[in-house]
Amino acid sequence: MKKLYLFLLLSLSLGVNAQYYSITYVNVPPENQAEFANIETTYWSKVAKAAIDAGNQSAWGLVAAIGDVPSGWTHAFVNVYETAEDLANSASNWDPSSVLGIDQSLLNTVKLTDGGFSVQNWAVQTSLTAGERTAESVTVWNFARPENLAGFINENKTLWRKQFETDMGGRISWGVGLKLNNRSQNLSSVMTWDRYPSLADAYEALNQYEGGFSRASKMDEYDPDGWTAQVIVSDVMWVD
Repeated sequence: MKKLYLFLLLSLSLGVNAQYYSITYVNVPPENQAEFANIETTYWSKVAKAAIDAGNQSAWGLVAAIGDVPSGWTHAFVNVYETAEDLANSASNWDPSSVLGIDQSLLNTVKLTDGGFSVQNWAVQTSLTAGERTAESVTVWNFARPENLAGFINENKTLWRKQFETDMGGRISWGVGLKLNNRSQNLSSVMTWDRYPSLADAYEALNQYEGGFSRASKMDEYDPDGWTAQVIVSDVMWVD
């Protein structure tokens, strides 16, 4: 079943069949946000739905950051794919004239942004889902650049996944993604996501700062600097 309960998600929480996803960051000035959201949810969501129905991708979402983000983006698109081929060929999905009979120039939202779109592609390494996404639920995106990338991912796949299979700690989804591109010495190389039933639940989780590591964890060795950024996002619209 082609589902994403982000959750990236990553929210991200990615469905069991989802293997790849892209995050497209945009900074939309306050005076343009209503028009931007209207065009995206009214028109581009239908183009995304056509691609999903055709089997070319698994899900599409528009999320909004809660609070200021250091890198200066206000919204992000999440596109989810089952295969690397689907991700690589995804540009062909975005033709509104073939779906809606409307020329792409009439649905231009780039002009409503401050700096255009910035795209990153990711691969799901592991994920769990314990509940359905709802309008009230939010996702915490946690970004990192571990010194030991393999150690970070493998520990999440084994130690942390096993722990969350027993107790999700209030989460309704969790997962880990590896960045495919773009990569540099200044950018995060991995992310995790934690979806919670409400913003209050996310705040309570973020307020926990003691006793977070299992005794078996080597995360302080793998990632001594911790998260490079943590951002809470809420759904504007989700289509799958």
